[in-house]
Amino acid sequence: MRNRAPFIVIGLLCITSLLVAACVPAGGLVIKDAFARATPSGAQTGGAFVTIVNNGQEADRLISASSQAAKAVELHETVDENGVMKMVHHPEGWEIPAGGTLELKPGGKHIMLMDLAAPLEAGKQIQITLNFEKAGAKIIEVPVKAMSGM
Repeated sequence: MRNRAPFIVIGLLCITSLLVAACVPAGGLVIKDAFARATPSGAQTGGAFVTIVNNGQEADRLISASSQAAKAVELHETVDENGVMKMVHHPEGWEIPAGGTLELKPGGKHIMLMDLAAPLEAGKQIQITLNFEKAGAKIIEVPVKAMSGM
């Protein structure tokens, strides 16, 4: 019987390197605290929110997002313009400086989900792909929370 130890060691090293690679954020970005707001039946739009921390040595930019949960996904910001609240589309996205944080939150910058495929139901999850200029695409699981639970 041949000695299988070298093959086992090589296999374990390969598995370990894959696990380490899966845990290291691309470009030093850490994506956390993602959630979407539940929508009433018949609603055509929804919002998703997330915090992105850039632990890298250089700035990156969130340039777009997409999801199977909606036909169109855009980066928006709610702004107060002379006492009137309005949504502003940011097709250029937002920079996340090295060592900085981008916080997408209700009443501010957010991911706008338009022409929803189905209502966003509390307790369920949707997937959103965040596209970064340098770090590339990152798929995140986004729990849907009831409005009263926030």
